[in-house]
Amino acid sequence: MEFLNVLNDFERDKINLFTRILDNPNREIELRNLQESMSMSRYKVANLLESLNYDIKLLTEYSGMIINAHTVIPAKNFSRHTLSMMKKYYFELSPMRVLMIEVLDEGNFPSFQKIEVKYSWPKTFFYQQKNKYDKLYEEFSNVRQVDEESDLRYFIYNSFAFFGAFPAKLEHLNMRNNKNLQSISNTQKFKAELMLWIVEKRVLSKKIISEESLVISNELADSSLLTFLPITKKKLQRETLFVIQFYYYAGIMNVGELTAAAFKKEERENFSEITQTFLNGIEELLREKNNYQDEITKLCNEISSQVILDRICFIQTDQFSLNIQYFADVYPFLNNRVSRIVDELEQHWMIPDKKRAYFNIITSMLTSEIPFSLKDRVILCIDFSGGPYVNSYILSLFKNYVNINVDVSNVLTSETDLYLSDQYIEYQLINQVIWLKPPTPLDWAELGEKIVEIKQRKYQSGKTK
Repeated sequence: MEFLNVLNDFERDKINLFTRILDNPNREIELRNLQESMSMSRYKVANLLESLNYDIKLLTEYSGMIINAHTVIPAKNFSRHTLSMMKKYYFELSPMRVLMIEVLDEGNFPSFQKIEVKYSWPKTFFYQQKNKYDKLYEEFSNVRQVDEESDLRYFIYNSFAFFGAFPAKLEHLNMRNNKNLQSISNTQKFKAELMLWIVEKRVLSKKIISEESLVISNELADSSLLTFLPITKKKLQRETLFVIQFYYYAGIMNVGELTAAAFKKEERENFSEITQTFLNGIEELLREKNNYQDEITKLCNEISSQVILDRICFIQTDQFSLNIQYFADVYPFLNNRVSRIVDELEQHWMIPDKKRAYFNIITSMLTSEIPFSLKDRVILCIDFSGGPYVNSYILSLFKNYVNINVDVSNVLTSETDLYLSDQYIEYQLINQVIWLKPPTPLDWAELGEKIVEIKQRKYQSGKTK
């Protein structure tokens, strides 16, 4: 499903135009190139640019572009951060968001009479939006085909997460008695709260998850996670397992800790078969298999768990936060191998989102201690004029490329100067940079500029004190 279709056509086109400009490496972009890439008339592109510039100024207080007769010149605030702000802004104004909120609050799709009274929608407009909602939901659920209640929850979760529209701080996330949750990042906390918000609203509407939506063993249920839900013990167990599955799949809990025993009996055979398929796929990459047996077992558990959870927990890839081409460019051999593994897995098990499955597998392989990327290694010779001291200095720059006197942490504190993420979160007093995963050269450049800007501002501020 294309989540930008949640917006109306004009806002969707503005987001697409924004990304065309953002990803263009040229400082000046010709209007005719934008016309060609958008397949639109000059008049329509000009209209979109004017509206886009107005919205950027509304959100950032500054125009985002200089628009000339034949060219567009992006300003400094024309960034992924601004793109994330705009996505959220457009979503919060969209009729689809209204309908999703009503479905959560009421349990079922709202009647025209209720929407007319509450929002003053004309009858024709209501049914247009209802048809659009039904079409979007059908597109989403056709990919999964698991359980209607689970489909609805993930449909709404994906929509809100895609646009960065997290609910107000609810503090339902119980981390006190759970070591797995005590070290999660700020973005993960927001995602956890989003799902808990959806679960709470559905449960209060007497919509309970079914057994068909659960693949992990009952032994993993921890009812202390959902003490705020006023339901029976049996229903609470199902809802707890639903949330724990989501936590593992979304990376809130460490999926690498799962083994075959963590899943229901009927899933354990699948677990073994997925493990064997993966092992067959990486056979030629393992030169000294015996030296990495523990790592291989751990990696197989992680991959097999992800594939099983893929069928039940579906978080669709956000095309604005994932850069798959990076792996093809930097790890061409490994990329080919992982692509073949995903294709093989898809022949036997449901893989709703191949890009996400690919990303999970290749990042797990690259972060393991097994040297999977040996064949993709490039040996660089540094030979500058000026003698060994210059070469040593250049070498040190390569080794410390990221660390230009920057302390890095995943904990947001009152001393944080810059927030780096792939997800926009509204912090008014903190500078933010939004990256793709992994970052592009333009992302690195933006980060470097922002760090220098903050350093200079802090320096100037210190001078005046």
